[in-house]
Amino acid sequence: MNTPPVVSFCIPTYQRARYLEALLPSLVQQLAGFPYPYEIVIADNASTDRSAEVVQAFAGQLPIRYTRHAQNIGGYPNWQYVMSRGLGRYLVYLSDDDSILGPQLADLIDKMEADPALAVVYAPWLMYDLVDQQLQGQFYSVPQDLRIERGQHARLLDHVLRHGIFPEIGVLRREVFQATMPRINDHAFLAFVHSTDYLRQGAVMIQKEPFYVAITRYFADEEREQLGTDEVEVAWDRYRGGLEYMLAACGNALTTEERSGFHLRVQRLIADRIAVAIRLRHAKQRNAIDTYYLGMRLRGMGYEQLLPVPMQTLASQAMVEFMLRDPEIHRGMQQMICIGHCPPEERDFFRRSARMPVLFEADLGSCDHLSDALLFVRDDAERAQGLDSALAAQRNVRVLHERHLAAKFGL
Repeated sequence: MNTPPVVSFCIPTYQRARYLEALLPSLVQQLAGFPYPYEIVIADNASTDRSAEVVQAFAGQLPIRYTRHAQNIGGYPNWQYVMSRGLGRYLVYLSDDDSILGPQLADLIDKMEADPALAVVYAPWLMYDLVDQQLQGQFYSVPQDLRIERGQHARLLDHVLRHGIFPEIGVLRREVFQATMPRINDHAFLAFVHSTDYLRQGAVMIQKEPFYVAITRYFADEEREQLGTDEVEVAWDRYRGGLEYMLAACGNALTTEERSGFHLRVQRLIADRIAVAIRLRHAKQRNAIDTYYLGMRLRGMGYEQLLPVPMQTLASQAMVEFMLRDPEIHRGMQQMICIGHCPPEERDFFRRSARMPVLFEADLGSCDHLSDALLFVRDDAERAQGLDSALAAQRNVRVLHERHLAAKFGL
């Protein structure tokens, strides 16, 4: 008779055969001598790659329960599905491109076995580059294990804001999962919502020591989507929604002053996350107009000092993006003419970046000979300042003045 599992490792996956080939051997190694019976629950979201073959190859080395959906049900529903399939007393979510530290996890399970009041134990996670074999730090830290008793939502929110805790990685009692039926929505960040709900069922602990390793880079040639990494560029309103959900759970336990104080602290955390989003977006050369509006939002919140890139730089890049990419400006245009002084490096940039041929003129008094052309008039082109936009439009010529663009973006 098989021993029932105590721990269920729940792995949703999709088109990740290459990563499963790295994850499953690491689990064989990390779980060697693991003191608790366990199972590996894998939910395959209708992969068409070699995922099923990879899983089958490890069936003799790991206690795997594998399900492949007939069709892709979506990433979040697959998370819900795989977590609900776990049979162990404890559920551990594990991304198909990360790993765990077996001995540290066993110590955490020891804590929960000795303390039945704990509904969930969260922990920070390590970030590791497998290509360079380099530890890249730890995502958040706490000075010691933090225990929040059942129903103490204000204390949970205080710790989250004080230490920048994102309660995403942890070990959850299956009975708590079944009682709370956690779901994921677009308005409130799942980790804040779920930890709030779990606290209604029992105590929550944020422990100091990590047991989870987020792999930032598996292969030198890889191009993989990482939901958590990409989410930080766009999810600050969901973060706010989750924190406000946590604040709402405090009920009438807060005074007006305490609630106002929490609102200010939530605002600061969101400002920090927007600043991170701007830094990542700037580094990855995302749409510069969207990044500019994020910068303006941070300025409007009163946290311009957090900008990782000067506002003038964001505005200048947004102006250029608008000129070169705006679909209405470019509608029906077949060529772009830059009128006025344009240094060689700018000429090279325009030629590389524009989606149409680019010509350069020192000045231009008339555009009667042109059609289907976008004229970008620099401020030093004196004659071109007088071009009649209405008459030009009759020939499908659009006149775009540098001063108007600069004013649009506050330059």
